[in-house]
Parts: sequence; structure tokens; C-alpha cells
Amino acid sequence: MAVAIITAGAAVVSGSWWIASLDSFAANRSAATDPGENSMDPEDRASAGSRAKDPAWKPSTTEADSIKVGDTKSRGALKNFCLNAEGNILACFGASVRVYSPEGALLKTLPLEIKPTAIAMAKDGAFFVAGGGRLLKLDAAGKVLASAASPTANEPVVITKEMEEMIKEMATQSKKPVKDETARMKESLERRRGDVTGLAATDQDVFMAVGAPCDFTYRVYRFDHALANPKLVVEKLRGCCGQMDIQARDEKLWIPHNARHSIESRDRDGKELAKFGTKGKVKATDFGGCCEPKNMRVLANGDILAAESGPPTCIKRFSADGKFKEVIAVLDTKGDCVRVTVEVSPDGSRYYLLDTEHDAIRVFKVKGG
Repeated sequence: MAVAIITAGAAVVSGSWWIASLDSFAANRSAATDPGENSMDPEDRASAGSRAKDPAWKPSTTEADSIKVGDTKSRGALKNFCLNAEGNILACFGASVRVYSPEGALLKTLPLEIKPTAIAMAKDGAFFVAGGGRLLKLDAAGKVLASAASPTANEPVVITKEMEEMIKEMATQSKKPVKDETARMKESLERRRGDVTGLAATDQDVFMAVGAPCDFTYRVYRFDHALANPKLVVEKLRGCCGQMDIQARDEKLWIPHNARHSIESRDRDGKELAKFGTKGKVKATDFGGCCEPKNMRVLANGDILAAESGPPTCIKRFSADGKFKEVIAVLDTKGDCVRVTVEVSPDGSRYYLLDTEHDAIRVFKVKGG
């Protein structure tokens, strides 16, 4: 498998880490040596101009629709989605999963005991959802078949030496006592223990990505389909903005390691098999922004869809060995450091992208299709 060189190091994120996510503060520590990436500046504008002249950035689809989930009163309630075998959309919305037709008609609402932030399908029509420190398996009608706690949900919060150093830096910046910043850190880590950022399923396994309760990294645990026998298979993943997606196909685990600007494939025990990705804002082959790609899908033929929150917000297609194929969609937005779940219809004619700002799923159709 072809492997590209990867730029190491944490990504740079602007804004308060208390508002965005714990890992943002860790990323901000590198801004002192590379401040140019921290905001939209002349370099960013120049990059946008270069992209506009590059034919490789010409998308193969056009935006055709936007499926609104919920209403204006519930803004921010749409967290994630996936497609089932029929091409229907299963959207994580509030304390429910809403099922929509490919055209956006609401078919049914499945109430849940949790507020799901991650979802994945099983081949038999069952599906998995997770959030708030819980993992559920449900049948197509929404009946709960199995339930389990996240392995980190009750794990004690530990302030490591690295975290102590960060707390001291924060206290210096905020001019507040170290004990106050330590208390705030512990409170945030307590909340983070229940976060679930990604789910993926194969014929025998269910993988769950969660935030570590002791630092800014992410872990991946493996369960069986009865949601038993949890095993830690990956740890110390670096992500930004509370995002660490995972996908799986053909018994392989795939990770868009966003703060490393790479896509990695691993076996079911977490052993790295291959990776690809380079950091850059101009070439279509590269992953731009502070921490990209945020999300991905592995298609039946092995191709990979990589979604970047931007700027620019976009969808790209790569071969299984990391060769760039095309830009599928480019959105005319400022971009933001958010989840951009990507999906494709069973017949390959439609692409879907999560728009958390508007509680919507944007739809793109192949040109001429």
C-alpha cells in the first residue's frame, strides 16, 4: 500500500478550549511557533485563490437539496447520521433517531433513553447508537436488543504531569489560582468521560471512539455484537474540536486521524496496517484546515470518502491505497471546526454531508446524473 509522509504534531485551533473542546488548548500551545495558521489571513485568501484556478478542485457534483432535521427551536440537536441498506437516513436528533427517506420525508421517529452522538449500521438491519456514556443495539423498529456502558464512563479522572503543566500555563494566562484551574479541568474531564465521537461495525465487532478521561487524546474500544467483552484496541489518538471519527469495513478499522492530517487503517486489534495523508491548503490531494479530515466513509469498492470541515468544507475521494481520485463537493462556506459526517447513496448518485450549524443534511448529486 502506498504511504505518504505525514505531518506530525498537534493542530492549531483558535478560540477558548473551554468552549470548543479540551484538545483545543493543547493544540493552541503550538500556535506560538506557527501563528499564521490560527486565523483567516492573507495566506488563507491566497490559498483560496489558488484552489479556484486548479481544475483538480472542480467538484463532480452539484448541491441539489438540504434536508432539514427538526426546527429552529431545536438548533444544535442534530449530532450525526448514517444510511441504511435502503438508502434511508437515520439521524441522531435529540433523544431519538429520526428516519428520513432519501428525498427528506420523515418516515418515523424512534425515541431513545440517551441522546445519541454516534450511529452505525449492522448488515442485518439492526443498528448501534451511543452517547452520554452508553452504547445501545436496536432492531430496525427501535427495540433495544442490548445495552452497555462506555468503558470510560466510570473511569476515575487522573491529572497527569502533562496536564499539570497545561494547568499552570492556563493559570498564568488567566491570572487565576492553579487550584481553580485544576478544579475546572477536573470538571471538564468528568464531562468528557461520557463523550462518544464515533461508532463502526463489522460482521463480528463494534468499535467505539471515546475521549480519554485523563488527557486530550481519544481511545477506541472493541465490543462484540452483544455489546460484551470490551477491549481497548487504540489509544493516544490526537483530535481537535471534540472530533474523532472511526469507520470499519472487511474487518478493518479506519480512522481519520484529524490532528495528524492522515487516514489510517488498522486490524481489529488496533495494529496499524497503513496510512496516507499530507497537510496542505492548496493541493486537492492534501488535507487542509487545522485538523483534517474530520470524517470518512469506506465504500463497497474500497474507495474512501474524506470530509473536511474547512476552509474549504469539502468531500474528496481516494483509492484504498491513498491515491487521490477527485473532489466530489466544495461548499461555499467559511468553514468551521465541526463534525462533517459524509455518506453516499447505495447507487452512488447522491452524497450527503452533515451541516450542524443549520441542523440539516446537505445533498449533492452527480453532474449529469
